[in-house]
Amino acid sequence: MRAFSKTHSRWSRVWRAYLFAAALLLVGASLVYTLVLIRRLEEEPRIMSRVFARFCMTAAVPEAAGDSPETGIIFEEVIQKINFPVIVTDHQGLPLAWRGIGLEPFAVSEEDFARWGTLSAKDPLYPLKKELEELAAENQPIPMVLGADSTVVGYVHYGQPRVLRELRYLPLLQMGMIALFVWIGFMGFRAIKVNEERAVWVGLAREAAHQLGTPISSLMGWLALLRDGSRTPGQVIPEMESDLAHLEKVLNRFNQIGSVPKLRPESAGAVLEETAAYLEHRAQSQGRKVSIVRDLRGEGRVLINRDLFGWAVENIIKNSIDAIEAGPGLVEIAMVQSAGRVEITIADNGRGIAPRHQKRIFTPGFTTKAMGWGLGLSLVRRIVEDYHGGRVRLVSSRPGAGSVFSIQLPALL
Repeated sequence: MRAFSKTHSRWSRVWRAYLFAAALLLVGASLVYTLVLIRRLEEEPRIMSRVFARFCMTAAVPEAAGDSPETGIIFEEVIQKINFPVIVTDHQGLPLAWRGIGLEPFAVSEEDFARWGTLSAKDPLYPLKKELEELAAENQPIPMVLGADSTVVGYVHYGQPRVLRELRYLPLLQMGMIALFVWIGFMGFRAIKVNEERAVWVGLAREAAHQLGTPISSLMGWLALLRDGSRTPGQVIPEMESDLAHLEKVLNRFNQIGSVPKLRPESAGAVLEETAAYLEHRAQSQGRKVSIVRDLRGEGRVLINRDLFGWAVENIIKNSIDAIEAGPGLVEIAMVQSAGRVEITIADNGRGIAPRHQKRIFTPGFTTKAMGWGLGLSLVRRIVEDYHGGRVRLVSSRPGAGSVFSIQLPALL
């Protein structure tokens, strides 16, 4: 139904563009914040390693893990509290102590030092040597210096905590989750859109059949009366002309689907009177005891498309007539002009609308009728609000007490 969405499609595209830009901004901000946080966390091992190296310089330089009380204090009170991989070596690069590399601390003997450069993959010390090489490649070792001449007595090799290494995958995980969420949202929105369009098109087809069926069935009835001689041509021909005029009006309405309708200065009162008279006559000819009372104050000059606006009014009045189940029915149409606008109210004494349904009555495809198609009031809203710049709303409705609808249009001064 391109004609009924064309007016506000530009605004829909603008809002979709803004929402998409806002979503991209939020995603970008989230990723940037995560990366900044990771960078800050990466600084912590570097700072702590420098502090540890300073502490080692001021305390003592360990010769082997556990060989002196000073070494025990340093590695028990400091290194044992570190939560990232760290290896302390002497000035020759031979390990003295370590933490967080998956190996339990043990003393490295002089024999181990002697064969350090020729360790094989099967040697128990090989994992330590490999980890030391990986830490040296990951971060520049921090030297421990003593004395006025800044003699290097050892090095602190450090790496990133395990949790920080895992956090590096967080942006990828975020992007994956966002992509999954967008995909699920897109598929859900697409399913809703497809169902709504299907309901609209099915409803439109049924609406076409209903709109065409009323005058056609009436014409067939008049033709049958002519054939059996129940009515004279003078009585039937004016009625048939009225049905043919209405049929032409219906065809004009559907011809405007797919194009922007032309608005002209018209009398809203004249459209209301014409529509109400036709529907009242047809309802009474079908045996319905319904009266349509009109209280039209003034001409109500507005800028409208006569065929489409008549269609909107007709749908509301038809709903009012259909809501009258028993007894004499009454539909009251009132029109007043004030403060630069024309307000039309259509009230009935029908069965009313349940409170739980009142917020959904303008939704395409929603109906409470057993044989309804849920398009009438959605068409009314599109015609009044999208094309005529007006407003339509349900003023009040109570089960068993009827409903009141209001249409407001800008008045021509």
